Amino acid sequence: MRRILGKAALVGATIGVSVNLVGDYWPQGSGADDFAGVVAMALSPFPLGLLLGWATKLPYWPLVGVLAPFAMYGLAMVELPFSWWIPEGNLFHLLTFAVPAMIGFVLTAWLCALENWAVGTAMAGTIVLACLAAPPVAGAISESERTRDFKNSGVPLIAPVIPNYRLASVDEWRLPKMVSLTYHPTAADKVGPAIAAYIQRATDATPKAACANPIPNYGWQPITPCREISPGVWRTRLENESTLLFARHGDALVQVAGHDSTEATLLAILPTFRPITAEDLAALG
Repeated sequence: MRRILGKAALVGATIGVSVNLVGDYWPQGSGADDFAGVVAMALSPFPLGLLLGWATKLPYWPLVGVLAPFAMYGLAMVELPFSWWIPEGNLFHLLTFAVPAMIGFVLTAWLCALENWAVGTAMAGTIVLACLAAPPVAGAISESERTRDFKNSGVPLIAPVIPNYRLASVDEWRLPKMVSLTYHPTAADKVGPAIAAYIQRATDATPKAACANPIPNYGWQPITPCREISPGVWRTRLENESTLLFARHGDALVQVAGHDSTEATLLAILPTFRPITAEDLAALG
């Protein structure tokens, strides 16, 4: 059995590395080229598994070569929802492709080599159910962690209520300094500009100081000087034609921004900030 599992591990690791190489070196170009690359990555484990299984004289190599890639992708489905904390790069590729490939081939080879096929079938069914259950479980864990991060950040949890707009997404990557909210038009046929709201602690900066050094601005420079357009409300405009307003709202420093949005539109949003729960924010993260 050890020899069988060793051969399966070698085959799986080789396939995991090969899938990464296909993804890294497939020519990038048009959408059709990119789609062909994705298809090549997805299908390559099947012929490679059969070829390497035959070459290494892996027992039950036809069955392992056909079934193991499915186990590989099932394990990847288990792993990917938990891999958000892994930085992009070689480590990410190793953990999300090579490791599932190796484990998938070892597991499939082991199940095929079991003398009791009833036990093997039952265990395979259990593994399939675990793979199906992993994404929702991972989602619940991730949402719980995001909820905790929002509660512990110290940033006031408030959000504007914008007529004809819905809160579409929340960016928690700027925690614990800032909560970023993005609003999209509610009408399906309306393509209007998105509106962003950013919330910080009022102790972080005054509206005037925040206006002089807007965060985030992604390298865009102000094209109009900051000026107070209403008591306590400061305005600037960036090179990308985004208008930014800064003001205090209770113990929060708030910023509303819109590409091609009028000053009056953004000014009307400032009084609409209301409390929002960490759970509601985490569900949109």
